[in-house]
Amino acid sequence: MKTVIQALLISLVVHIVYFAATIGIGYWKTKLYKPDVANAWERVDVLQNEVTFGRAGAPIVYLVSFVGVAMISGLVLYVYKMVRR
Repeated sequence: MKTVIQALLISLVVHIVYFAATIGIGYWKTKLYKPDVANAWERVDVLQNEVTFGRAGAPIVYLVSFVGVAMISGLVLYVYKMVRR
């Protein structure tokens, strides 16, 4: 049971780091963005009519990812404990 809890904690940490990195990179890109409106009007063909913020995806993907990472880390922990003995 200890290995299962450790695997779940490892999966949780991996997912927290992933989401923190995604948010951090988005923040950094937003902070460094400098719009060039004058030159954008010279290239009218590349301007868009609509802007989409965010992304819509199925939340089940995150659940499957969480369980998958937990299973892989549990397997790694199990093999590590077997080799260490």
